[in-house]
Amino acid sequence: MTVNYSSGNDIIVPTSNNESYRGLDGDDIYIISNAIPKQSSITIIDTSGKNIIQLTNELEISSSRFSRDSIRIELSNGATITINGSDKFFFEVGGNITAGINVAQKNYDEFLSLFGVRERPFIGIVDGDKNLKIKEENLVSNNKSFSWTSRSPESIGLDKTEVNNLMDFIKTPEFNTQAAILIIGNKIIAEFYDESYDETSLVTSWSVAKSFTSTLIGIAIDEGFIKSIDDPITDYLPEWRGKDQDHILLKHLLSMQSGMEDHPFAGVVFAYDMVDYSLDREIIDQPGKVFRYSNEDSMLLGEILKNATGFSVQEYADQKLFNILDVDDKWWTDQAGNTITYASLDMTPRDFAKFGLMIAQDGNWENKEVVSSGWLDIATVSYNELAPYGFQWWTSGDINNKEYDFFSAKGLDGQLIYIWPEIDLVLVRFTKYQHVGDRDSSIVNFPSTYQNTESGNLPTIKLEELIYDVGDNLIMTSDFISVSDFG
Repeated sequence: MTVNYSSGNDIIVPTSNNESYRGLDGDDIYIISNAIPKQSSITIIDTSGKNIIQLTNELEISSSRFSRDSIRIELSNGATITINGSDKFFFEVGGNITAGINVAQKNYDEFLSLFGVRERPFIGIVDGDKNLKIKEENLVSNNKSFSWTSRSPESIGLDKTEVNNLMDFIKTPEFNTQAAILIIGNKIIAEFYDESYDETSLVTSWSVAKSFTSTLIGIAIDEGFIKSIDDPITDYLPEWRGKDQDHILLKHLLSMQSGMEDHPFAGVVFAYDMVDYSLDREIIDQPGKVFRYSNEDSMLLGEILKNATGFSVQEYADQKLFNILDVDDKWWTDQAGNTITYASLDMTPRDFAKFGLMIAQDGNWENKEVVSSGWLDIATVSYNELAPYGFQWWTSGDINNKEYDFFSAKGLDGQLIYIWPEIDLVLVRFTKYQHVGDRDSSIVNFPSTYQNTESGNLPTIKLEELIYDVGDNLIMTSDFISVSDFG
């Protein structure tokens, strides 16, 4: 049966079991919600006017299929929705006009990308991601298989004393530790929170965020948005074309060997538009010849991501990283709206641990490749040996005649994630954090709104020796370890 609506502007809420809904000449809105009956089959056809599909919050999608101009979505209750002429529609994820919820509109191609479909098929049909849930304006994984479990050190072959030595060192009062977690796979071996904090309390990354940015660059390369680390950065930063910056390659920017010098006194932190500020620099050394730690180089990686993918950094990060890991993040922006890709990512300690575990598992999460192992292989080792630094990751190497096969993300005041992929070991540690000013704001605006962490840098040599002492037991007793220990 086909239900025809008026030639005016209609709000259409499909609720019947097996019907086709056809709008006529007006601008129509179709609301897809959990009110659609189980096992029903609904078809939407409307090629006249500006028409919108709203997918309401909490809607659960089991599977999705896309052609050049049609969609079939199966809901978790077995209902199927077919949208013909889908290339003529706009889509509002999380919108609901009847509830007064307004969200940004996406065209068909933008909508496809939310389901992991990079290019619209012009021949045949492609499958989108499965088991998704509408969460506000995002599509997030609805897989519930991952969970943390607690295990004693002895149960997986660790030495309890060595684990205690590591944690006691981290908990030294003058280091001001807010949170620390040691995991092997999905097993929490040790966990600490200072008084008045717990696993739900936010911490902030400072420069730990740089390693997240590196991962997003790797994903963009995997997807073909960025061709190569050997691309001139001016392919993505047209403001510099025809200038000396033509000689800077993406790998130089990633490794902080661009040859450019940051403005003095960490001025980028105070800039209204941090991208424009970071673009206002000259080359003082040959690219690839000098390591110079640079927040402004890292800030420009975000602009490259935006220009290469067509998405904001936050949108791309949500789709390709945070939603897959099922974490809630707050990534700060400058006053011009640019994501601060060199710092300022707020999450819970366990959510940071999820990211570390995904990296430890060669870029995989619950049988889905998030970022390729090939990217991690080059990103987490020292680039041309000028510094113990890869592509926005710190390397460890040899210390006191011991070879350390772990690497780390590090930030101001002692924020850190250590990752030892061989044994899926991850250590996260953060110092006491305060969100200054407006609690609902994540826009940098000194001095009214920003972050504050207490100083607590850990002596690197001592910390890495203790990490090695813990993990070396698993290396030496690998026969004891079963696959199930890693989740």
